[in-house]
Amino acid sequence: MGVEVFVYQDHVTVDFTGTERILTLKGHLDLSMYEIESARVAPVDELRAELGWRVGGGYLPGFFITGWFTVPGRKGARQLWCVYRDREALVIETRRDSPCRVVLQHPYRHDLAWLIAERVPHYS
Repeated sequence: MGVEVFVYQDHVTVDFTGTERILTLKGHLDLSMYEIESARVAPVDELRAELGWRVGGGYLPGFFITGWFTVPGRKGARQLWCVYRDREALVIETRRDSPCRVVLQHPYRHDLAWLIAERVPHYS
């Protein structure tokens, strides 16, 4: 799988390589920890309920969801997906409009969610 996630103290970097780079229409994504609201692991079926129109990428039900999608009820908001047949995915919610959510299939999704969540600044 061509998705690499690097968690640093002040930011998260996502690199798409190979086929994933083509299907997601994205090669590299940097997210500052100040832009990230949360990170968690969630069932793909639940996340799919908030999937809007495909803006760019691919979607074949039961096989893959990749690329950019709108968010129902949030004008101008976009979410970035790179998920194949996994039942769970890493979900990174951001304060950005694009991407407001990043949904990734990754073998270490639970570890990554914990590492990111531990570094997100909490405001009172």
